[in-house]
Amino acid sequence: TVWEPLLCVTCDVIPVFGYERGDARVSCPYPSGYEDYEKYLCKNDCNDDDVLIKSKGNSNKYSIYDDQEALTFKVTISHLQFDDAGKYWCGVTRTGNDIYTEVKLEVRNATHPFCSLQPKYKENLRS
Repeated sequence: TVWEPLLCVTCDVIPVFGYERGDARVSCPYPSGYEDYEKYLCKNDCNDDDVLIKSKGNSNKYSIYDDQEALTFKVTISHLQFDDAGKYWCGVTRTGNDIYTEVKLEVRNATHPFCSLQPKYKENLRS
């Protein structure tokens, strides 16, 4: 097998974050002319085993929607866990090398400092 470099659409990294046990939404742009091509999301090196979801597929963890007018497909990653964090690739299948855009997912702790202060604040209002 000959390794070939990934061809980036923008070569910028799309930053995405979500909270533990919540959802993260990844918006993946692609060039005009690829509306009817298969799209997918993969993790790590994007080998066949790394593909998480393809066009028109859904699972309990991943769902995908292709907004062809906006030239963007959107993937929702549900029930986030800390080990979901890392590097992903939005991919568009085509003859030759696929088109890729890198995504970096950060999963944050679900406990927010304001939430832990809120009960004390309400209690002080009653005094």
